[in-house]
Amino acid sequence: MGMKADLILTNGIVFPAREADSIAIRGDRILAVARSDEIGALAGEGTETIDLEGRPVLPGFIDAHVHLFDAGLREIGWRVDLSGLSRDETLAALREAVKSRGEGEWVIGEGWDESRWGERRYLTRGELDRVAPDSPLGAVRMDGHMIVLNRVGLRAASSIVPDHGSDLFDPEWGILREEAAWTLLERIEPDPSTLAEALSGAARLCHRLGVTSVHTMTKAWRVPILFERRGRDLLRIGVYQTVGSPSEIEGIAGYENDQWLRFLGVKVFTDGSIGAGTAAVTEAYPSGGNGILNYTDEEISNLLAAAARAGHQAAIHAIGDRAIAQVLRMYARLDARSELRNRIEHFELPEERQIEEVKRLGLHLSMQPNFIGNWSGPGKMYVERLGRERDAVSNPLRAVFDFGIPVAFGSDGMPISPLYGIRAAVNAPYSTQRVSLDEAIAAYTEGGARFGSEEGVKGRIEEGFLADLVVLNEDPFLVPTDLNDMRVEMTFVGGKLVYAREGRCG
Repeated sequence: MGMKADLILTNGIVFPAREADSIAIRGDRILAVARSDEIGALAGEGTETIDLEGRPVLPGFIDAHVHLFDAGLREIGWRVDLSGLSRDETLAALREAVKSRGEGEWVIGEGWDESRWGERRYLTRGELDRVAPDSPLGAVRMDGHMIVLNRVGLRAASSIVPDHGSDLFDPEWGILREEAAWTLLERIEPDPSTLAEALSGAARLCHRLGVTSVHTMTKAWRVPILFERRGRDLLRIGVYQTVGSPSEIEGIAGYENDQWLRFLGVKVFTDGSIGAGTAAVTEAYPSGGNGILNYTDEEISNLLAAAARAGHQAAIHAIGDRAIAQVLRMYARLDARSELRNRIEHFELPEERQIEEVKRLGLHLSMQPNFIGNWSGPGKMYVERLGRERDAVSNPLRAVFDFGIPVAFGSDGMPISPLYGIRAAVNAPYSTQRVSLDEAIAAYTEGGARFGSEEGVKGRIEEGFLADLVVLNEDPFLVPTDLNDMRVEMTFVGGKLVYAREGRCG
């Protein structure tokens, strides 16, 4: 008789095998991909069937760069979600949170973006003082590389944050950047039960957006919580632990990997962000300054060597051309082991010769097309921060793909939405940034699987692969340059329906 399916999805469009319209699932694996007139033989007495009504089915999306805890803390309301709000709405949301939290308690907002406001200036200490005259208040910019504090918060921070110098700590404006900001946020961390709740919230958010696997960047003390909750929230997680010294790498404890949770490697920040003016660039910003390199060459070299000795993949944040040059010099010195599939994160402002060097060194690139959607193009932030010429060569997805470099797309939480990223990559303002719909989908599926050394079990819809699937409301290939109406209808993880859009699917 052969094996029978537990679930059959039929009358759909299976990507990329568009000649097939049905998928049979047994347990957590794909049993067969075929036409509906062929797959009926796999139906048994207990088989459930879902009619997709002509909708497309894609492999579950893999977000290759996200901060899962931070997204979850916003999702459950522990941090105030400021994304998409105007300046007035931002201040109103913070004011309401201060009232509800109670006098004297820290309130942290996250996700404001002045580039979307009519008056494109950062939040100020004075504005936050008026919102919260008696409670410590901080507002983290969307990129996570700076926080603005009110007077009370600044006073508390002065006893917590070491003196990093005026580049990172500006008391006059209430601004902390980079390591100074992160040090403060670490000290006002929620308790473990809240972090566990945040993980569940983040998983629900991912499911709504068709994300079935993530690569999350996180600090050491949060890693045990990930392992304690392994598999409970039906989200597959690859972990990159943020480190700043070889001793931190050497101190990483061994963890048992499985299909739900895998320790993949270490994360290192070499520079900051364009929005915060801290990405390390050769040509100065129009407003002045060349950004910040967080480490010397020798320090980066020692970090990469320690990661290689431990057998950990390295994921190196490098946005500006000066930071990229440093990372490439150190990788070349190390003669990096190709089997580790070492990564550079973001790679926003490379020179063409640096793209060639990435190819020569066998490195992988984790890039974020939603950065293009948010900030690139006429009238947007990158033009203001970098000038039009540099904006036009930023995030050069087309050149990277043409060089045949392995690429995975991630969101960095800005926002966590593969469909948003796919739209941005396909409809980018400059031809140097634009890729095809096939390429964009592959970078959000097969690309992430390869980066996690899981290309044999996820990222494609094939017999024997994990049944991680996303169903869309319409075929994107019918209108590949007009994707604004694309929506996630259903998400399956290991053959289990974890999300269905209300009123549309059963």
